[in-house]
Amino acid sequence: MDVMLLNEAGERVERRKALVDLIQSTHPDKTGAFLLCAGYEREREQFYQDSTFHYFLGLQEAAAMFYQPLQGTNSLFLPNYAIDRTAWLPVTFDEESLASLAIEQVELLGKPIMGYSTGPFYTPASLETLIERLTQLCQDEQFLFAPLQDISTECLLVMRQLFEYVPGLKEQTIDISPLIAQLRRTKSQAELEYLYNAAEITAMAHQAAAGVIKSGVYEADVQAAIEYIYTESGARPAFASIVGSGVNSTILHYVDNNAKLPDKGLVVVDIGASAHHYCSDVTRTYPVSGKFSEAQKKVYQDVLDCQTYIAQLAAPGMFLCNKKHPDKCLNTLAHDFLKQRGYEVEKVFPHGVGHFVGLDVHDVGDYNEPLAVGDIITIEPGIYLKDKELGVRIEDVYWIVKDGAICLTEEVPKKASEVERFMQDACFTDNNDFYKTGPNEH
Repeated sequence: MDVMLLNEAGERVERRKALVDLIQSTHPDKTGAFLLCAGYEREREQFYQDSTFHYFLGLQEAAAMFYQPLQGTNSLFLPNYAIDRTAWLPVTFDEESLASLAIEQVELLGKPIMGYSTGPFYTPASLETLIERLTQLCQDEQFLFAPLQDISTECLLVMRQLFEYVPGLKEQTIDISPLIAQLRRTKSQAELEYLYNAAEITAMAHQAAAGVIKSGVYEADVQAAIEYIYTESGARPAFASIVGSGVNSTILHYVDNNAKLPDKGLVVVDIGASAHHYCSDVTRTYPVSGKFSEAQKKVYQDVLDCQTYIAQLAAPGMFLCNKKHPDKCLNTLAHDFLKQRGYEVEKVFPHGVGHFVGLDVHDVGDYNEPLAVGDIITIEPGIYLKDKELGVRIEDVYWIVKDGAICLTEEVPKKASEVERFMQDACFTDNNDFYKTGPNEH
């Protein structure tokens, strides 16, 4: 097994041990087991593992469940497929990888199910083995510790079925989502490297976008250039790419991307790559003509100044958004800054100034808690003037360190003059060599 993968497997085992310790210290009077559910395959989408399952197991197997007694032998439960799944899909694990993850036994969930894949809807028979285990847990007056928030909808559906099939289980289940979020917030060195890799790929995608944007081009052309870079780099979109021009630049989550770029308008490009399951999220605003007008530049500079101001304040002890501490709340301070610039922020700045980033682009984390060393956040002020068909957003990813915040995405230019030069120098179709590096060369 690759040394890096072996090290990652060891890190995942340590995470599970840390979770057990956290459960026991938080609930010292309770015993039992924790359960994690994998994600499910969707016919129209490439499989994407549930982030919590990925964090603790790393396996890319769909529909698996991991059962870990706080004291005892753990089990990886798999659906009992009626046909050979390996004839349809690649094998995602072997004995060596299971051993490296300290998975002690593999069991079937229950009776056979039809086909080589399954959705999140089960009969009691298809979950028979797991139901027996959980029934015994309840009879022994023990507890099931499981995340009930920040998990995929499919995983939540499975938990609700288990509550229905196992008498008393719902009452004896404790939500450990806050404990998992506590562990996931602080990033290891390996996680930081993955986050930086995702940031590098996103930076290349912005360069591709900057090289395409010009009069006569469609938003979809810009999106195609962006997602070409993702594919070439072995990455995928962390979220639906936003390429909003003209009035569409004022729509926060505009993803239709089907309009023609207006000759003298702006384009908000809000994109992020997901590499090794870790996400980035970088927004830049480009002038279609290659030059900001004076009116556009004024709004753009106000947004950039706001981001610079908030980035200087971001540090351990500050809050992303906590109205009880307005003097330490980055969101409140960003709104106050733009109010001083003359904006009616309730109307033109309707979103928060930032969010946590990690395995999910909007990652787990309690906004009511102060920022701490190791947090990864975005800072993304914006101004949206719908009547002028003018929207500006600037967003970067920051790593919270002991004495402040370090920008992980600073290589994407954002000063107005630098953005204009970036668009002049960037080229997507005439000089493709830059985009031929592949996932192992970033």
